[in-house]
Amino acid sequence: MYTRRVAEQAARIERVSLDDPRVRAVAEDEVRSRLPDAGAGVIEPLVAMQFVSKMRTLQAQHPDAVVELLSVGGEPVGYAVIDTGEKTVRLCDIAVVGEARERGHGRMLMRRVLDAADADGAAVELSVWPGSPAHHWYTRLGFAATAADAAGHVEMRRAAAE
Repeated sequence: MYTRRVAEQAARIERVSLDDPRVRAVAEDEVRSRLPDAGAGVIEPLVAMQFVSKMRTLQAQHPDAVVELLSVGGEPVGYAVIDTGEKTVRLCDIAVVGEARERGHGRMLMRRVLDAADADGAAVELSVWPGSPAHHWYTRLGFAATAADAAGHVEMRRAAAE
């Protein structure tokens, strides 16, 4: 418990733009972690293409989204991209760098999203790959599947707090 408290005290969450280079660093690290077996000459072009594609899609689908960047000791370790509507908050993307995973950073970002939604009486929605570790994590956080989209993602929703 003490270490978590120290980590939370050393953590800083700030609102930044989607094109902030620290967001890019976190996003690219997350993509690299999903491509561990790609050859060295192949991985960097793939990472760059994936990043550009992800950011263009986010900007096109959620032009009013904001980015909450989590830094620990001055180093970026994660971010959440959030689009707030009238009574719904859309978690568009959340990522934590590989070396910072399993240390409560994703939980810290998610808690910020959920607390803000609860304060506004808003539900939270997101999409996730079925059966992924994130899918199970969201279920533990109170999200329930509502539908599937054409790409195969599961749409999930956490009702507004009462």
